[in-house]
Amino acid sequence: MNTLSKYPLALAGLLMMAGCTQMQPNDAIVSLQAATAQMIGLASSDELTVSNVQATSSDGLGGQQLSYTATTVRERVFSRSALMTPGLFTEPPQSVSPHCTPVLVHQ
Repeated sequence: MNTLSKYPLALAGLLMMAGCTQMQPNDAIVSLQAATAQMIGLASSDELTVSNVQATSSDGLGGQQLSYTATTVRERVFSRSALMTPGLFTEPPQSVSPHCTPVLVHQ
């Protein structure tokens, strides 16, 4: 009887894990662009280009550290990083702990 009671718990655990959604670095560009535009005070994310998106391997909870370069239409360059956490069930993955550093560009 003890072994039968373990099956519903294992099934519930598998269903919860199946509901997690993970974002690939290339898929994250749109959400990173919107979050960065909001963070640096741009009127629209159309004024920003995101490039060089690099991700670390997933941690135990599925989160990934992303680093990327954001360039505005006025040639301001920012080096940015964020932690992307997976979404559960119908929620999309989210960007948390954003960090933005201006990069000096010599022209």
